Amino acid sequence: MATGRADTDKIDKNKVKRNFSNAANYDNFTSYHNLTLEMTFVTIKNYFDNYDKNKTDAPIIPKNILDIGCGTGQGYLILKKIMSNYNFNYFGLDFAFEALSRAKRKLLIPDNANNVSLICADAESLPLTHKKFDIIFSNMTLHWLNNIGYFLNSTKSILKDGGIIILSFLIDGTLKELLACFTHALSKEEDSRLHSFFNLAHIKNKISESGLKIIDSKVFEYIETADSSQKLLKKINMLGAKNAVNSAQISHSLLKQVLNEYDKCYRNFNDKVYATYKIAYLTLKKNS
Repeated sequence: MATGRADTDKIDKNKVKRNFSNAANYDNFTSYHNLTLEMTFVTIKNYFDNYDKNKTDAPIIPKNILDIGCGTGQGYLILKKIMSNYNFNYFGLDFAFEALSRAKRKLLIPDNANNVSLICADAESLPLTHKKFDIIFSNMTLHWLNNIGYFLNSTKSILKDGGIIILSFLIDGTLKELLACFTHALSKEEDSRLHSFFNLAHIKNKISESGLKIIDSKVFEYIETADSSQKLLKKINMLGAKNAVNSAQISHSLLKQVLNEYDKCYRNFNDKVYATYKIAYLTLKKNS
């Protein structure tokens, strides 16, 4: 079964860490990230509402929410706004130190410090144990991992009984326009490769193997546009989504050739160049 990403295209985690640490304007270029965050918080609110529906006489115990790949902490700010009437503790985890430092400056102020904890760690080596969390969510992080099976088993082990895991991530078909231009120009520099994304069927198979069950699944496309391929590439890079596979450096001449072809081949009726992001949104629970 094709997985989209080849085994040789192993993610260089140091590259990913540098890319996101250097994405200083990340919060201004979050586009589809904010869309999937909003979807995540609708799911979280529904979970809170359904969980407490028949427990009106029970003491209100804060729910523990873990945000894996929290970046600059934007998720907490939206969560606090939407969930203002609910009691929760927020744990944000990310391995990009500079992004987490920006999260610390935004979140760990007197009004917020009582329910926020920030953790600098790798999603593929979670420093957490026991059934601690009611909700675990990871927004646009899964596609930067090499060992998805280990990640799923780790999150399952720290999820409370009755809890849920929410995952939004990019899948095969993302940036297909850039990949097509790159492949067409590749003959002279065959050692260079682009980051590729897993097929959803591969991810679902890993979920099944982990003992988790999909209770909600959505797949949709998001189209990003810009005046030129160069400006579009800048938007992609602003999200930290630079090439992260172990391959030869992409030369300036190859990149110029790719962008020239992109400008010619991929323009919409408004004369904007465009890029497609294919997004999967899944909600999981433990198999009973």
